[in-house]
Amino acid sequence: MPREFLLPELAESVVEGEIVRWLVEEGDTVTEDQPIVEVMTDKVTVELPSPYTGVLQKQLVAAGDVVEVHKPIALFADDAGGESPAKSESGEIAEQKQRAAGGDGATSKPAAAEGEDDGDRLSLFRPSKEAEEGPALQVRKRSAPGGDTRPSSRPTGPYGRVLAVPAARKLARELGVDIERVEGSGPNGRVRVDDVRAHAQEAPSGARPAAPTAQERGALEERIPVRGLRRAISQQMVTSHLQSVRTLHVDEADVSGLVSLRKRLKPLAEKRGAKLSYLPFIMKATVAALKAYPMLNASLDEDAGEIVRKHYYNLGLAVATDSGLVVPVVHDVDSKSVVELAVELQAKAQRARDGKLTTEDVKGGTFSITNIGSLGGLFSFPIINVPEAAILGVHSIKKRPVVLEDDSIVAREMLYLSLSFDHRLVDGAEAAMFTSYLIEILETPESLLLDL
Repeated sequence: MPREFLLPELAESVVEGEIVRWLVEEGDTVTEDQPIVEVMTDKVTVELPSPYTGVLQKQLVAAGDVVEVHKPIALFADDAGGESPAKSESGEIAEQKQRAAGGDGATSKPAAAEGEDDGDRLSLFRPSKEAEEGPALQVRKRSAPGGDTRPSSRPTGPYGRVLAVPAARKLARELGVDIERVEGSGPNGRVRVDDVRAHAQEAPSGARPAAPTAQERGALEERIPVRGLRRAISQQMVTSHLQSVRTLHVDEADVSGLVSLRKRLKPLAEKRGAKLSYLPFIMKATVAALKAYPMLNASLDEDAGEIVRKHYYNLGLAVATDSGLVVPVVHDVDSKSVVELAVELQAKAQRARDGKLTTEDVKGGTFSITNIGSLGGLFSFPIINVPEAAILGVHSIKKRPVVLEDDSIVAREMLYLSLSFDHRLVDGAEAAMFTSYLIEILETPESLLLDL
């Protein structure tokens, strides 16, 4: 009988996946481990390999369908001419999990030439296109007595306004038509929608054109199915909203010393094959602060009623891609040098933009950082990557006037930090102390040299 291909668990806590596209057609002969379907979850997109050598008899789901883990997605013909030996269902699931955990096996492409700071491209947001300005609302006054050309016998409402249906008044506002000059064809001279349109068409050539109808507006609209990465992002945002009590703490750091230090270390890092941005320094400082305030590196197990403190430090970095936001994870940040982090950041950011992240690249995060400095703005309110306790928003470094202890005013390199945290786990005072500790390290970055 036909053999089922079950959707494996593609990452921890993943319960479903969306079929992005089939890489082979029904009736095609495939070999074992040949990629046959692309699947997306809220964590990663992978190409799943065939568990058999044989003929793909039927695709049980179509592109765009969402399938639960361990549900069948395809049938393979039961052909003895070269198929792998039959496997039990539990064996299939275990083997498919193992294959999916390895990702698609694609090698990462070399990091593309970037701007001054790689960190500037590891951003949560992209600038949006300038929105077209809509029509300005027009406020029209009634003509002064003697200047009203309406027939004096024309019926009016209780407040002296011409009788008109609400839709006609709305259309008149949209067209810029003085409704009091429109002759009504309804009962008692009431103005109808058709009366307004007819009046607008009879207006001089310089008058405002008629607003498009609903059908005309529909022809100018584009409807995009909420699928793929956009759907995964949407679900994650809703989950974050429903499963955390988000609170914001904002502070600023004088990073003039860090700017100078990075400038001196860039040539050394380049000799070691790394483009040194500010992010590796911020990551090392963040780990030090997490060790001092471990509740920021925790999560809440609601089913067990327990707080889980994590004594390992895997930092997620929000990366904006053409398809949407992804959060690759840099593991064991505390054990890596600034240069090692710079190299790994380049590689993972490039894999994210190329759509080549594996399950290992996106799982196990304990705390997240989003660098949106390149896109402007003073500060933001980042969305927590649940089940983590907090996320740090890093903004642009800009020269700002600072008053020193002797009351002199100087220009210093200042950095705004936005800490969004789950108030169920972290108190406001603890969040403030965490941020202050982080700022202390960033303002005296020499201690970070010990990890080079």
